Amino acid sequence: MEFLPYLWLLAGVLLIGLELLTPGFVVIFFGIGALLTGLLSLLIPGFSASLLLQFLVWGASSLLSLFAFRRLFKRTFRGKVIEDDGHDEFVGQTAEVIEPISQKKAGRVSFQGTTWKAITYDSDVAAGDSVEIMKKDNLTLIVSKRE
Repeated sequence: MEFLPYLWLLAGVLLIGLELLTPGFVVIFFGIGALLTGLLSLLIPGFSASLLLQFLVWGASSLLSLFAFRRLFKRTFRGKVIEDDGHDEFVGQTAEVIEPISQKKAGRVSFQGTTWKAITYDSDVAAGDSVEIMKKDNLTLIVSKRE
């Protein structure tokens, strides 16, 4: 059973990597427990002979690290919440039409140094005309012809 310490180390690395794919910030602590169990199996003679002892150490170290460090790490690695204030910075800005826009077919506008897909719900707009941005919907601008 000389391969067990390496199996624990591999399981620990995989569990820590799995944390990146799962929400909740829990799986990483089971990976830490597996790493600790693998290290103890390598360093302490006779430890790798008892599979029951290894599982007990893994379970205890995983739960201990979970309860001891989860709250601290969760605060440290908390994501940033971006709140939508309902105001789009593009609204009211002017863009230049570079491909005609009709009510049936989207066109393109030039705005802030790049081109955007644009649609309109009122009158058709020819290339070269100026339009006012009414709303941004993902990567599409909803525009209206400037009078």
